[in-house]
Amino acid sequence: MSNTQDYVQWFRGAAPYIKAHRKKTFVIMISDEVIYSDQFIGLVHDIALLNHLGIKLVILHGSRSSIDSHLQKNRLELSFHNNIRITDSAALPFVVQAINEVKTCLESHLSMGLPNTPMSGSEISLVGGNFVTGMPLGVIDGVDMQHSGKVRAIKHQAISELLALNNVVLLSNLGYSRTGEVFNLPAEELAGEVARALKADKLVYIQRGLEQGEASASTLSTRQCETLLADPDTPDEMRNLLNQAIPAIQAQVKRVHFIDPRVDGGLLLELFTRDGYGTMVTNLFYEGSRAASIDDIGGILSLIEPLETSGILVVRSREQMELDIAHFQVIEKDGMIIGCIACIPDEEEMVAEIACLAVHADYQRAGLGNQLLQIAEDRALESGIRKLYTLTTRSSHWFIEHGFIESADFNLPAVKRASYNPQRGSKILLKTI
Repeated sequence: MSNTQDYVQWFRGAAPYIKAHRKKTFVIMISDEVIYSDQFIGLVHDIALLNHLGIKLVILHGSRSSIDSHLQKNRLELSFHNNIRITDSAALPFVVQAINEVKTCLESHLSMGLPNTPMSGSEISLVGGNFVTGMPLGVIDGVDMQHSGKVRAIKHQAISELLALNNVVLLSNLGYSRTGEVFNLPAEELAGEVARALKADKLVYIQRGLEQGEASASTLSTRQCETLLADPDTPDEMRNLLNQAIPAIQAQVKRVHFIDPRVDGGLLLELFTRDGYGTMVTNLFYEGSRAASIDDIGGILSLIEPLETSGILVVRSREQMELDIAHFQVIEKDGMIIGCIACIPDEEEMVAEIACLAVHADYQRAGLGNQLLQIAEDRALESGIRKLYTLTTRSSHWFIEHGFIESADFNLPAVKRASYNPQRGSKILLKTI
């Protein structure tokens, strides 16, 4: 009975995502290491499921490991510059051979009837073609990159027309020039270019080496991505993906996902559960944050109730919340309020109170507190207010880390003094912005 109820609850939880993803465009890049691994069969089933749920799919594959293997077998040197392979004339035939072998393997698996699975008898209509126009990288730092190239253009209109007919479009990391030349393209970059050209709803990278565990799902803003790129300890695999995620988000690709393939069903967990499985990159600083409305009061009260019970926040009645709601900002994820803050101005004394800062327990390591405080400070500046204060009993260190200074001689505004309870022993912290 318990398993049955778990299934029912999971299916109910997945239903909004099934509806939201239908007719959306996803670009999915899969590394060749994953394609040749034992986990790939399960991933094929999941891709078939996405297709039959009405999601428009563009599938790309990487070929790095296969190219390395082919070149080593033929005793050719593996040459790189700035972490980009140098593809010379001697290597090019083996590079093309390796890429075509990966494509053939991927295509054969996606063409199966999926026997002995819940998707048995279903078929995927695969379409490939010369949708990518390439061009040479040229000479970089005095190094001739030869047949290593970059994307000149994506035939996005042709791809969109095929997707509208429920085809799955399959792309390899090769580009063809208008003069008939062939170029080896970085698969991560190609996936990003395709997603941007299509204005895809999601760009998904599935590859090994991301070191994502089952319990380490997270969300990154583009600002956090830039911080990781500046960190010399960030692995090259993650660095390559971050360099594609940032411009994709800036080009209005809604979300970018990094998924380690070690857990069966990781793609479905990321797409159809609230907290996902992999790492999601989004323009977090804007997406999900908005001014609160009267309809949000119930969600805000549910969010802050545990903090009020523990004494971290002062208890607010629904009536008081209704009076102050115009000063609240919230962060919403999939219909649930997961963060809130109030910036309550006193225009006579030209100060503003930062109050009711709360983040749902499941999201307290996602940087939402920083985001909420920045939103409140922006609101204050818009009102011409440059001085903030807050009252806190247990979060003084956090506020001090964010530029507040403890003050014993600050006189609270008259309106605030009327409701101030000195028995709480709150510390008064100030910040000039």
